[in-house]
Amino acid sequence: MKTLLIPVDFSGTSSNVLKYAAEFSRDTAVERIILLNNYYLSIYEQLLPSADFVQMSADTINEERQKIDERLKSISRKLAKKCGPSIKIETAVSDLPLLRAIHQLIAQQKPHMLMIGSDNNRDESYIGEQVITIAKTSKVPVLIVPAHAKYKKIKLALVPCDFNAVSRLALLTEIRSSNQWLCPPELIVLNVDPKQAYLAHQEENLQALKEILESYQYQVYYSEDRDIAHGILDFANKHHAQLIIALPGNYSFFRNLTHRSITNALELNANQPVLILK
Repeated sequence: MKTLLIPVDFSGTSSNVLKYAAEFSRDTAVERIILLNNYYLSIYEQLLPSADFVQMSADTINEERQKIDERLKSISRKLAKKCGPSIKIETAVSDLPLLRAIHQLIAQQKPHMLMIGSDNNRDESYIGEQVITIAKTSKVPVLIVPAHAKYKKIKLALVPCDFNAVSRLALLTEIRSSNQWLCPPELIVLNVDPKQAYLAHQEENLQALKEILESYQYQVYYSEDRDIAHGILDFANKHHAQLIIALPGNYSFFRNLTHRSITNALELNANQPVLILK
């Protein structure tokens, strides 16, 4: 059963992710969607009342949890209507901190993909604030949906690739063979290399690409933009890609950027979801 896990925090960013997920699920083989909310109280909030932390009684805590559970179920019913009867919608509420709650549910439910929203406003969504940490530590692929992105059927995907790690593209073959629920028919392979180091082994790299991506339609492009993130996003916009696929490993453009650079890139990216493979 193809399962999608979506952490929600009742923000506008989460609402947009759910709209995206509803349309996404109609075009793919998603069979189950799990909505996760974490209701976490630190020990300080429970035991140490102060100007910042007001001590809450057990009854108040239970009431708040019940409100969250009811709100989550209300959202799930609305999502079920949009997705249709063929897709099962489930809910989960955790007392753990967000990251631990996500990791625990991944271990228990084994979803095929995690879908989260990146928050351009920074202060609206606490999930959006942790999107980079979530994406880097998740053991399953993560689809990051920009706060204002609208769903478009995925026909063309951009794959930024350092040609020192062409072998990483083999993951796309695995997607084609085993996870056909998310399989773009056409790829653009983009090498962002301002030093043009790729020229030394260009023919070898092109031959390796031909062998690895033989089941795909694909084109290869090069960019000499000194700002890697800008080069990728600019290229994606100009070529109307519906998805950016980030490869894992030390040569991934996502790994090579600093935390600040990744944050800036996600803030600038208002159009294309980013799929981070694992």
